[in-house]
Amino acid sequence: MLKKIKVEDLVLGMYFCGFEAAWLDHPFWKNKFLLKNDADLKQAHASGIAYCWIDISKGLDVAAQEDEGEQVTDLAEPPTTPAPASEPAPAPAIDATLLDAMTLRETAKKATKAMFSEARMGRVLDMDRCVSVVEEIAGSVLESPNGMLSVLRLKLADEYTYLHSVAVCALMVALGRTLGLDEKSCREAGLGGFLHDVGKAFIPHELLNKPGKLTDEEFSLIKKHPELGYKYLSQDPNVPDYARDVCLHHHEKIDGNGYPEALRSGSITLYARMAAICDVYDALTSDRPYKRAWDPAEAISTMATWTGHFDRAMFLAFVKTLGIYPVGSIVKLESGRSGFVVRQNAQDLTRPVLKVFRYNDDMQVSDTEILDLLATPEADTIVARGGEEWARLSHLDSMQLLSTGAPPVTNA
Repeated sequence: MLKKIKVEDLVLGMYFCGFEAAWLDHPFWKNKFLLKNDADLKQAHASGIAYCWIDISKGLDVAAQEDEGEQVTDLAEPPTTPAPASEPAPAPAIDATLLDAMTLRETAKKATKAMFSEARMGRVLDMDRCVSVVEEIAGSVLESPNGMLSVLRLKLADEYTYLHSVAVCALMVALGRTLGLDEKSCREAGLGGFLHDVGKAFIPHELLNKPGKLTDEEFSLIKKHPELGYKYLSQDPNVPDYARDVCLHHHEKIDGNGYPEALRSGSITLYARMAAICDVYDALTSDRPYKRAWDPAEAISTMATWTGHFDRAMFLAFVKTLGIYPVGSIVKLESGRSGFVVRQNAQDLTRPVLKVFRYNDDMQVSDTEILDLLATPEADTIVARGGEEWARLSHLDSMQLLSTGAPPVTNA
């Protein structure tokens, strides 16, 4: 039974279920646990937050603590005192922005599945539905880019085909805003991103998700998806020319070594150049059957070294959009702690806001706090990207980021 109490009344032995505050404002990584550590209790009392929630069926109640007159670290039999019938509903663990983004994510995924299904069966695309979904995604990104982009980064390998289209749409809108495009153009870019991979509907599923290395023949078949998508979209007069162009040319490279037409810089349209960057980034940072997701900061760093691949000025705008350490990146700090990037500081992209923590060999997280490296530069310093730690710690993103309500927030 959940019960709202004053933070000052928290004692050891209570089962903590979250502060009445946004996740960024409180010091704990976990949102539910038995309070049996003096350091955690001191952090809670020093948080400056007025109220929190406890589960009195799993730990001490305030009344029980007052009756016993002492603090308890372990409970043989947790109390089962019922909470008052009139108690208010607990504050959600996930803030409203993320909840809206999560709901939209599922709506968009269903629409994308329907789009691919229509393509496979040779049916005309439901453009009204596509445009409606893109409008919602664009609206969400333009209002609060961190929320939508963070939620879309958390996708399982078997969701990739569908959520990749949604993620590229959102990234295109966000990049468009950084480039100074008006809202109409941002939405056009988003529609291009949403439709860019529809040609994969005509590629065998087992080939798209092959866990091993592709043969030359298999890769040649996959490389046909831009042309197959363009041919399909061209059958529908309701599909705008710019969206068909993005579908056909999102794998072109500035130096002319892309496909299918080996176009060079001046011949590649604005939206197609944007899509080339957004497509690769989401592919690199997503789990696939044949690879693990890369740390977002590692992806940005690696893409920056690819000479002739991307429009350089546009790529720098993309970095400005996501940050040098994008939301979801894991960094190493001078203090020996690790940090999970939860928000950017536009004034200095090298000093984001972090959820800082330590972890042991059993992956138990401790010593957590929110650290704004711009506001308190003397507190700690980033010394390296996550590197090998990413493989060990990235599960904290999908398993704990959404459950605690952190605000925001990828091959052929």
